[in-house]
Amino acid sequence: MGLPGLASATEAGRSCPTSHDLRELHRAHLAAIPFDNIDLVLGTPVSLEPEAIVDKLCLRPRGGCCHEHNLLFGLVLERLGLPVERLAARVLLGGTGPRPRTHMLLKTRIGKEEWLCDVGFGSDGFLEPLPARNEAEVTQYGRRFRVKAHDHFVWSVDVLTRGEWVRLYEFTHEPRPPMDFTVAHHFLSTHPRSMLRRAPLLQRLRPGSWLHLRGDRLRRVTPSGQVTERVTEASLPGVLDEFGIILSPAELTDLTSCFTPPAATEMR
Repeated sequence: MGLPGLASATEAGRSCPTSHDLRELHRAHLAAIPFDNIDLVLGTPVSLEPEAIVDKLCLRPRGGCCHEHNLLFGLVLERLGLPVERLAARVLLGGTGPRPRTHMLLKTRIGKEEWLCDVGFGSDGFLEPLPARNEAEVTQYGRRFRVKAHDHFVWSVDVLTRGEWVRLYEFTHEPRPPMDFTVAHHFLSTHPRSMLRRAPLLQRLRPGSWLHLRGDRLRRVTPSGQVTERVTEASLPGVLDEFGIILSPAELTDLTSCFTPPAATEMR
């Protein structure tokens, strides 16, 4: 969905979206546009200008990273008449210790209810917006998520895994200006310990299925179980096609050489 199409819809007098519309839009974005860090792995500059994001994610057979995804989704929500606050988060994925605030998520409001949106989390994230309320718990397609407030204005999004809550990331409700995400994007794009530079990370999240590539390991997760396979140079084009990604021959060659396991010292 490009911005011109959204402009036409709003100019035609469409009413403000409901919470049902927001859930549908969130799912549709995740199903249509993959998480894709290929440009960062190959050292290709990535612009956060709206026109560049729309061109890459909407008009080309590519995806993007968290800032591209959530900046685009924020533009869509604003064009549809919803208020949007851009928040910064520290990705934990169950880990501990200090982490930089490099991730972006969104907060919007419909009526009296506030919602957290995140269409750019490159791991096992949520398919539909979560209520921005302390102790809110939501089950989505067999997976349970929780929003929880902690000390010092810190909140977290958690997922229930093997009977225990695992913290995906921590955030505060302080809206961040665009320049903060420009700095975070520069870190993720250039720092030698950035997790997004070390190995390919692709994801497509849909109701009932999760397709995830990290390095040369492809995981297919469905309600019936999980299958992991190794991606080879010969199978790479077909795997990329499953994500909806098409690369040039030169990009394919360069990407194949990056099939290495993620380092234990990487920073998110």
